[in-house]
Amino acid sequence: MMFEAVTLDMAITEFGSEDELAAARRPDLMRLIDTGVAGVAQLLKKLPERVHTRLAKTTGIKDFTTADCEDVKEAVRTLRLWLNNPSAYTPPKRPRIERPTGMGQLPVPRTLKPASASITCGLCADPVKAGDLIGRMRSPKNPKLHKTMGWLCQHCLYERREKPRRRDVLLRIFHHLFASSAVDLNAYECAVLRTWILEDAKLTATAAWQRDPLHATLARLQTSQEEAKATTWIAFPTALTVLALLRERSVSSSPAATADTELLDVMLQHLNDWETNPQKVSAARYGRGPGFRAQVLAMTASPSVLSERGGPFDLHHAPPPKDEENEEEEGRGEA
Repeated sequence: MMFEAVTLDMAITEFGSEDELAAARRPDLMRLIDTGVAGVAQLLKKLPERVHTRLAKTTGIKDFTTADCEDVKEAVRTLRLWLNNPSAYTPPKRPRIERPTGMGQLPVPRTLKPASASITCGLCADPVKAGDLIGRMRSPKNPKLHKTMGWLCQHCLYERREKPRRRDVLLRIFHHLFASSAVDLNAYECAVLRTWILEDAKLTATAAWQRDPLHATLARLQTSQEEAKATTWIAFPTALTVLALLRERSVSSSPAATADTELLDVMLQHLNDWETNPQKVSAARYGRGPGFRAQVLAMTASPSVLSERGGPFDLHHAPPPKDEENEEEEGRGEA
């Protein structure tokens, strides 16, 4: 790679705010990589090639020419950190995390690192402070259907299936529906959903319940919880009823957290957009499946944390089959 001559003042000046970074296009990001590498090399009196190699190892980027924008943005944040705090320029250390086992387990992340700046999780949108652990999952097995998630917080990397929060269950429902799938929940998630639904003593009086009573669904959730089932499927229309019920219930008795209620609101808005297509997205061009939904989501008149992240994401991760070659490769990502 060729590195243009750059002054240290130029390198520091060109690294803008997080909002500017979020809006930057790939050519601008790659230019910032070159500028930042040159600036760090000048500041620390290192060869640019050595700085570039350390940047690749720190961010887990094997090839900058094929790295996606999420990886490149974190590389820019890392360079910005090194320019502002040269003592942070240290060999990368990737912690080994004790992963859940059984039905709560998620695949080994592709790469892990401390966040170089304050960001939000690429799945749940929770704030992540600089220095907190972040990581990226491996590319989905079906890239034509599922999109790659951005940098995730530690909870979404490891615990969202073993210790699910309400928003984790909501996100699973959203991305399953996004992908035209029934919703798959494990026993932990069934317990969270069942508890949430039953918090309202006037449950059966809600309009959603009157339209589609959920006696059988609640019984299945209870059975899954009691028998520790790894998989319980909820049909597409039933999942829609559950969301409507939760939103109506949260209005009447409202023990749900504000963030969960807000997430429910934006989910229902996007679900309505998929049904009504207010932006007149061409069904002839995109069909009526995930591709159509992705386009409607991207063009929504009501941008949200969900539309910003896109999708659909593959959140249905049971423990993968034993594969010695893949296990060895994935293990290197955390070493």
